[in-house]
Amino acid sequence: MLRPARKLRASLGSDRTTQYDAPVGCLVINPAGVDSRLAWSQTRENAVVSISPEALSELAAHELDLPGVELEPPAFGTVDLRALNIAQMITAELTGRLPPNELYLDSLLTVFGVHLLRTYTGRNRQAVSSKGGLSAVGARRVREYLDQNFVRKVMVAELASVAGVSPNHFIARFARTFGMPPHRYLINLRLDLAEKLLAGGEFPIAEIAYLAGFSDQSHLAATMKKYRGRTPGEAGNASLKT
Repeated sequence: MLRPARKLRASLGSDRTTQYDAPVGCLVINPAGVDSRLAWSQTRENAVVSISPEALSELAAHELDLPGVELEPPAFGTVDLRALNIAQMITAELTGRLPPNELYLDSLLTVFGVHLLRTYTGRNRQAVSSKGGLSAVGARRVREYLDQNFVRKVMVAELASVAGVSPNHFIARFARTFGMPPHRYLINLRLDLAEKLLAGGEFPIAEIAYLAGFSDQSHLAATMKKYRGRTPGEAGNASLKT
């Protein structure tokens, strides 16, 4: 829940209905295949995060070495501030001025899924802490992979596979190795290419946006302004002056 709601009526896996007040951060977990009902009498604001059973099972195997885990929903009204924090970041990314960054959203969903597994499974097991960065070989492989694929949609799982680590560990280890999260590194690669093409002056800005992996010209312009402090037009003019 992103805002408090009063007198919600809900049932999960049975005909028994529970009425409760839901404060900000209240978390409801509905496992796949379990019938649920929810009724409310006023406007509510919440984030719904859907993770497929296959994706959750794969995360459990990678992160906790626990095949076949089952989610254990907490009591209605339970507040989970960690889940709230992730949900707020997902919401902000989806409702922001820029088009959502797919790699960033995938990173948030990965972290959210791992949190669920660590906190709400009957076979709870803490994952091994990831204190260091990527190995030299893993870092080189990821760098080369991103250099070749940064203009297309890239997901956390494939990068983790290239690096030879689990998805959740990859996110933290990548940041320690490269000094920034994976999605920011990807943005920098796209902007570097865009600025190089703008400097060449051979393509219109709309085509450069497409070639560099942005959804359209306005996406390129807004991203470049946010991270480089200038517009595509200013970047092209700067190259002419030099």
